[in-house]
Amino acid sequence: MKKQGLLIILLCLCLAASFFACSKPAEQTAVTEPSTEATTTEVAAQIAPVASEEISFYDATDNNANILKLSPVYAKDGKNVVAAYIISATDKNKKALDAKAYPFLNCIVAASSSEKGIALTYNAEKKLVKIESYADKGGNLLAMQDINDINKNKNKTEFLKLAKKTNEKGSVHYLLTDEILEIKEENGKKVAIENGKKTEVEKVDSSNSKVKKTVEKQTASETEKKEIEEKQEAEDDKQEEQSEVQGDEKAFISIVLKKNGAAACADTSVQTNTNEVVINNPGDYKITSETDMWHGVIKLKLKNDEKAELRFEDVDISYNKGSIIQLIDESDTTDRSFLEAEATAGTVADDAIEVLAERTSAPNVDLTFPSGTKSTFTDSANVYTGVLYNEAKLTIKGNGKAEFIAQTNANNAISTSKSITIKNVNLKLETAASSVTSKLSGAKGIFSYSKVNIESGTLSIASNGDGIRCDTFYQEDGTVNISSSACDGIDADDCVEIDGGSLKVTALEKTGIKVRRVNNQDRLEAYIAAGTNVSNAYKKTCMRDGKDDGFEIDGGTVACESYKTSTPRDSDQKVIICKASKQIKGNDDESKKPVKWKISGVASSSSSSVKFLYSSSGVKQENYKVLADEKEKDTTWTWKDNVGVAKVISSTTV
Repeated sequence: MKKQGLLIILLCLCLAASFFACSKPAEQTAVTEPSTEATTTEVAAQIAPVASEEISFYDATDNNANILKLSPVYAKDGKNVVAAYIISATDKNKKALDAKAYPFLNCIVAASSSEKGIALTYNAEKKLVKIESYADKGGNLLAMQDINDINKNKNKTEFLKLAKKTNEKGSVHYLLTDEILEIKEENGKKVAIENGKKTEVEKVDSSNSKVKKTVEKQTASETEKKEIEEKQEAEDDKQEEQSEVQGDEKAFISIVLKKNGAAACADTSVQTNTNEVVINNPGDYKITSETDMWHGVIKLKLKNDEKAELRFEDVDISYNKGSIIQLIDESDTTDRSFLEAEATAGTVADDAIEVLAERTSAPNVDLTFPSGTKSTFTDSANVYTGVLYNEAKLTIKGNGKAEFIAQTNANNAISTSKSITIKNVNLKLETAASSVTSKLSGAKGIFSYSKVNIESGTLSIASNGDGIRCDTFYQEDGTVNISSSACDGIDADDCVEIDGGSLKVTALEKTGIKVRRVNNQDRLEAYIAAGTNVSNAYKKTCMRDGKDDGFEIDGGTVACESYKTSTPRDSDQKVIICKASKQIKGNDDESKKPVKWKISGVASSSSSSVKFLYSSSGVKQENYKVLADEKEKDTTWTWKDNVGVAKVISSTTV
């Protein structure tokens, strides 16, 4: 009996020991922040593996039962999670939390991974560990503080570079490399320095909505991207409609276009002459029409510190004596007679506009085309100054449609001395002979002495001359389709940069995209040798250091097609040319030194001509075929990561 009792007691002790062993919490991994001891708490994990090859977004729950949508940040092996960007947060009742309610929203926080899933990291106060991080101006994550001393150099305050990786689902994730970036402040702005190159950066925090938009779109799989785009388009439409409703509530000054070139406006600051409306004051103006076609010109004259909005609602305007819409900076008293000068005096117009472009200030003007409306401007004047002529910082916006059509061989669709931004609007630009492969007069879709900025919306250009001729072309989002029948698709002096959206360029006779800084010093010296009076501003432009010059794709989808080169100096078809050079006074070699350019993660190249079609996601690492004269040619490309060169159409026949 005693033995049986002893056995029972021993059995009970074993069961108790087993029970307490099973109840003991799992050992946790310590993750430290520079000044705070941290521990990890595992959260609800997905069934799918956490490796970047398998997932896009990751759903997790924090220690307060809030549901988080994460974009994981991996170590450079692409398998172990070291942090996570919080894209969205909802409470347990599925109510969306904003940054005020959830301060970690749109921030990078510490995390880790195991076979079970992703674990968020908490400090001693049971709060998430926020990691100081920076992104470039396009919203791409660029640098993250090394709080876990990945470099093993006992420096947890330095910043490491973040690189992109694309999986088979088309989902982009960031990898934390061991490359050190210096983050410092210059002239009130933060910059990241890598190998001497400086990139302006912004802090990643709850107020930086651009980073959220970029990371969400990048992280999504191809299927999810479509859903996000549709949702974003709906939100943009809603915002634009709200803006338009607010616009309707504005105290707009009404201008009504009538028959026989007449117009009416009750405001005394607006002059209405036959075939002419002149607006002399800043303010908001709504332009409507009582006739199917109005013949005349609309002029807006402002000083460089003034603002105005011109809201067009279903107007159809034609003119045969000059530019239909003229936006004039009255702070400059330059004679504007070139606006109606014959095309044979085109150099007079070009020289005058170039001088006006040197002004550092300008009025601010919005041209608005509301949702559900369509306005058309058809110009048959034999001038160089465009259907739309602009001297203001101009934004063309609205969810409506607008068409600018130039019917003479010389006239451009838009001529501008200042920056132009396109937002939400569906804008169509067309010049005469837009399908003719001989260069009749080279009329351009947009002729800008400054920056062309595509923020959103749709831009379609069909031209005989350059589709866009500008200093700088920048595309953040939206859809752009450019076709030039006799010249370049995009011809930029300084740089071409694409961070998102879709860009398709077709050049039947010349180059799809060109960056041309190489010849400006030669041109300057030729001017001086010829005794030409060259302005100081132009001298400075030619002598610039070229640090920001070049060609760069960091997102979006870019397709270039070129078919035939007519200039004898081009021995082969060039789809994209980037021959930007540092403009430093010195010997010929120094003045013509190319500025390197890059396509996202692809290794930099100083090649003066490269042919490709590029997509920001889903591109495989392999050598693609180049199609030339309908025959395939093998081409070896330099690859880095899963982005870069795909293919190009290069043919002597259309």
